Formats: sequence, structure tokens, C-alpha cells
Amino acid sequence: MKRIFFLISILFLAGCSVKTTPVYVTFKSPKLKISDQGFLKEGNGYKSFELYKAGASYKITLKNSVVCLNDKCMDKEKFIKEYFGANYPSDFLDKVVEGKPIEEFGRISKISDGFVQKNKNIYYKVVKNTILFKDKQKNVIVLIKKLREKG
Repeated sequence: MKRIFFLISILFLAGCSVKTTPVYVTFKSPKLKISDQGFLKEGNGYKSFELYKAGASYKITLKNSVVCLNDKCMDKEKFIKEYFGANYPSDFLDKVVEGKPIEEFGRISKISDGFVQKNKNIYYKVVKNTILFKDKQKNVIVLIKKLREKG
């Protein structure tokens, strides 16, 4: 009986664990300009950036079907259209944060540590600890660089 309780406790605690990674992040679009160091917290069903700039904090959370910016939440598709412009898929931020290819943006070229996608306006590169998305036409940049912890 003790073993079963122990195993259930371990599974429960592991399922509720949160992975925290120090990051340097830039979210730049015509309506959103945030660039600083902070933390990426990944838990069950969500990813959250907590950034601290000049005494102010910014929090961007990606959940199942919503994106929250400083606790103001909206549907992912509406958020993408409002802050990044039309023609991006509703899972755009999820794919970029996870470093996954976005088929709508063209051919995927594999490189030694990741991949590159580019077309006339878009440059999207994912390598070991860095994700960079640029859209020249819409003046959009998303940069996520995982930092090494000191020590």
C-alpha cells in the first residue's frame, strides 16, 4: 500500500512540475515591443514568459486556446491578428516558442543544429539555444535565446 501511495505521489508531483529556463526574449511588432531578460516557465498545458524591464514586469502566457498579456487574455487567433497581423496561423506563437517548423512559411532547410525557413519576407531560424523569426514586410521579430545558468 505504501508503494502505491509513493508511486501516485511521484506521478502527481512530476505532472505538476514547472520547468523554468532563463531567457532573453524580443517580441517586436507594430503593436508590441518587449525585449529583455526573464524566464520561460513551462508547465502542463502552458508556457509563460516573465520579463522584467526597468522595474516593470511583463507576462505573456500561451495556454490551450488563449494568449494572455499581463493577465489580459484573448483567443490565440485574435491575439495573433491584433499584435502580429493577419496571415499568420493561430498556432504561430506556439510553433515559434517550441522551435517547430511552420509549413505555411515555405521550404524547410535542415542545418546542423536545427533548420531554416525563408521566403520573400520571412526568415525563421531555429538552432540549439536560439529561435529567430523575422518578417520584413510586417516589421515583426520574435527572438528567444535560452541562457545558461550561472554556477
